[in-house]
Amino acid sequence: MPKAIFSIWWDDRLGPMVGRSYPETTTLTSEEAVTIFMGHGVNQDSEIGYSKIRIGLVISFMRPPNCLGILLNEGDNSSAVERNLLRLVPHVDFNSDSWDKELEKAFLVLHDLMDETSGEELLLNPGVKQLVGDLIEKRIESIKPKHVMKATVRYPEAYASLGNDDDEVSRLLKDLEDEEVLESRTYGRRVECRQCGSSELTIELLCPNCQSDDIHKVYTVFCPKCSNQFHAIIADDLAEVTCLSCKQPVKVNELAVIDVEPLCNKCGTASNDPKIIFNCATCGKQLKGADLLSGTGLAYYFNNGS
Repeated sequence: MPKAIFSIWWDDRLGPMVGRSYPETTTLTSEEAVTIFMGHGVNQDSEIGYSKIRIGLVISFMRPPNCLGILLNEGDNSSAVERNLLRLVPHVDFNSDSWDKELEKAFLVLHDLMDETSGEELLLNPGVKQLVGDLIEKRIESIKPKHVMKATVRYPEAYASLGNDDDEVSRLLKDLEDEEVLESRTYGRRVECRQCGSSELTIELLCPNCQSDDIHKVYTVFCPKCSNQFHAIIADDLAEVTCLSCKQPVKVNELAVIDVEPLCNKCGTASNDPKIIFNCATCGKQLKGADLLSGTGLAYYFNNGS
């Protein structure tokens, strides 16, 4: 189970500021707060960050200007902690006036979530039992993914009043417009398929040299066992890879991907700039530039005429 939880926030004048921690005996330095923030990229545009500091590995969630960090114990499953950190986020009030109590509650909820999603408690879940039974009886051969990108609309200014659920915030703003309390005006562009109106995409990578879609990906990954980086080609139907540093097998679902370079199996071209094809996940239409800009973004204003 994780060792501690931290709150950090960004000050435009001073940079990352150390907030609260729970348990209070485990603390961060200002330099470590900077390291954790940098784990989300220079512009803090990555939602999840991984940082190695003196007291251990920290997995963090960024919702600017706030950052929530989880300190792992040695031997913790980092991918399981990441999944449960994302499950924890809806339970956290990022606008709380009492971060001491908020962090204590978040730490306890995180432990509860990890209990519920592992071991015997996970297997007692009725839905899990049905799915496992379907796989055993071959009613389902395997559970294959459909990789879909969804263009999400967020209204951060409304979070303090309406909560952090992006879909529900959008629904409430539309409700207020229907009641003529708010009015919407155009703001920016968003992805929208002109054939069916969907904002969900799938991505196909092609070799920039020969246009082949027969591509392997050379990954730079973080080993959770020795905390080193190494390169690996991860093909389909692969369950684990061997770390080149510690020589230990690592399950692919435990790997944190740092970088990836496509390698064409047809012509041998290695390039970090493949040709990218966007397709509508709903109707299958190949999306052109007009589709990527055809949706109209909406900003909401108080309706003075109401």
